[in-house]
Amino acid sequence: MEALAKETVSNELSQAKSIINHFIRSCSHNLKNPLSSIEGLVMIAEYCTNPTEVNQCLQMIQQSTNNLMEMIHTLEEYTINQQRQLEYNEIEAEELVDRVLEEYAMEIDQNKISVTTKVLQTHKWVADEYSNYVILKNLICNAIRFANQESSSKRINVKVGVQLDSIKVEVSDNGIGIPEKDQLNLFEPFHRASEKSKGNGLGLFLVKGLIDRLKASISVFSTENTGTLFQISMPNHLAA
Repeated sequence: MEALAKETVSNELSQAKSIINHFIRSCSHNLKNPLSSIEGLVMIAEYCTNPTEVNQCLQMIQQSTNNLMEMIHTLEEYTINQQRQLEYNEIEAEELVDRVLEEYAMEIDQNKISVTTKVLQTHKWVADEYSNYVILKNLICNAIRFANQESSSKRINVKVGVQLDSIKVEVSDNGIGIPEKDQLNLFEPFHRASEKSKGNGLGLFLVKGLIDRLKASISVFSTENTGTLFQISMPNHLAA
């Protein structure tokens, strides 16, 4: 029995080491891309004599810098979220949804997206509020980024149901959808679900890390050119 336990621990450590090594390689590769772009643009700008072309290079350098900073910020946030102690407090579901939507009000308005919410809270919701805020924020951000810009009726639907022993959260849209071949790797770091993606491929990786910490589950259903639905189920810690 002891030998079996040692073998199990050894296998788990080996698997964890493999995951960490893969993550480090992914980070290295994806951090190099914006740095290489900046280096190339600096070299081009040095030989430019046209002020307009120099300004274009500077704007592209700024964009690459912003992408790099966003990537680093998300990686820092992931690390902090994995280490911080969960704090179980009472959450008002409607206030949480409104808070996230208010943060994205400008993007929603600019993209002319219609947002509908349905919150049914029949019991107290006790959970780590910050984790749930980050999860909801990233899912709504994704729905905005993957909106079908050719559609005249862009929609995002947010549903939250609070029951005695469980919480159900749904975020759906009628955006460009996710190709079937990409859905299996959707929560991998730096994975972009579409060539049209404007993100750094870390948002859903961050979400999955929090989902695992909360002992929750997440499912995705998506069809290209039709839309995407994320469903989350998590325990309600009323007795915590």
